Amino acid sequence: MQTHARDWILTVVVLSALALVLILFPEVPFASNVTFVNGARVRVEVADTQAERVQGLSGHAPLGEEEGMLFLHEAKTIQGYWMKDMLFPLDIIWLDGATIVGFQENAPPENPAKTIYYSPVPVDRVLEVSAGFVAQNAVAIGDVLDVVLPDE
Repeated sequence: MQTHARDWILTVVVLSALALVLILFPEVPFASNVTFVNGARVRVEVADTQAERVQGLSGHAPLGEEEGMLFLHEAKTIQGYWMKDMLFPLDIIWLDGATIVGFQENAPPENPAKTIYYSPVPVDRVLEVSAGFVAQNAVAIGDVLDVVLPDE
């Protein structure tokens, strides 16, 4: 009987500790974040491999207002993005490092995809956020973002 009581107490302690961690650190699934000049912060999933960039947010559940995906490219080139297999509209923000060089607002889902959205200049990063984010946060070309990546 003492073994069962000890096991039960240990289980309660472990679950309580896990609950405390989740309460204190709700952003654990997102290892990275981007902060805009107005203070708005977006927790981002990072797509830094070819497979992750190709998959992107296709088939993903709709993003929350403070969630996004940051695509990291190896080199600065004109980037083309489409809305294939998307379930919700997006704002696409084109970045040269941490500087906003352009954006596409309210890109609608297309199945099949017909429209390709191109960066206005070569970029090495692309940030996708919920449609309406750019307007709601007065995002502007030339804004410099604070980008925190997992290994920084």
